[in-house]
Order: sequence, then C-alpha cells, then structure tokens
Amino acid sequence: MPTGYTAAVVDGTVTDLKTFALQCARGMGALITADTEYHDRELSTARARLSELEGMDLAARTAATEAYNAEVEARNEKSVAENTEQRNRYNSMIAQVVKWKGAPEGIKEFMLDQLHRGRDFDCHDNPTEFNPKPLAVSDWYREELRKATWAIGYHEGERAKEIARTAERNAWLRQLHDSLAEAT
Repeated sequence: MPTGYTAAVVDGTVTDLKTFALQCARGMGALITADTEYHDRELSTARARLSELEGMDLAARTAATEAYNAEVEARNEKSVAENTEQRNRYNSMIAQVVKWKGAPEGIKEFMLDQLHRGRDFDCHDNPTEFNPKPLAVSDWYREELRKATWAIGYHEGERAKEIARTAERNAWLRQLHDSLAEAT
C-alpha cells in the first residue's frame, strides 16, 4: 500500500530520484526556513518596555504601581466572587444529591465523590492565595525590569537558535542537492 510519499511513485507521477528525494526532504521538514518575525516582534516590545521603564521618574513609577495594585485588587475581588459562586453551586448540587431518595446503588456515592473532589479542587478556602499581591513602588519597578530583561534574553536566544537550525537545514539541503547531482 503506498504512503503519501510513495503514491506518486506507484502511480508513475514521480519517476526520478531527485523529485522523490526533494518530496521526502520536504516531508521531513528540511525545507522549513527561519521564522524570526515572532522573536523580532517580542524583542522590539521588550526593548521598548525596558526603555520606557528606564525613563520613568518616581512619579511615573508610583502611578504605574498604583494602576497595577488597583488591577490586582479588582482581580482579587473577582476571584473571591467567582470562588463563592462556584462553591455555592457545588454545595447546592451536593444538597440535592444528599436529599435524593431511591437512587440506584452506587450512583449517589459516585456523584457525591465527584462533587466533593471538584469542590475541593476548584474552591479554595483563600481564593486570593495564589493571586498577585499589591507591591511597593520599588518592588513593582524591580519586577518589571526583571521581566523586560528576561524577555530580551529569551527572545534573543530563541532567535539565534532558529537561525542556527535554519543554517543546519540549509547545510543538509546543500548536501542533498550535491549528492543528487552526483547520482544523476
């Protein structure tokens, strides 16, 4: 039975080594070229952010920290409300299952187990425990500098890796083309 690569050989569409080899190379991903646009874009964003941060005076840092802290407070309030709503839904269903009479053997216990597990996993006693906390101006600034610097290093490294992978693929392709030229 022919594969996606050999079907053209079987039906006679592909009859020469070079065409078949290039088709297989394409399937192996050897013809993929470098796509550094994403990392270039992210690098540009991170560099602009770092420049923005470095240009901030104390008043701008304070205002940005206040905005961040207001967002954290709003997110925490939303988290508490969602947690309470979910817990109430679980508890309501638990109460309905507990009151249920005449359930077939095993189903009620299974349902309660699922509801208790879900509630224990989804609903926290302290729903803001894992949320970001309000920060002092110096802590906010230090964290923003760290994130921007990390992003620059990360995207520079990933961009370089992508270029290196493409260089390796290109060398492999040169070897493929050279070997095919010699084979014909």
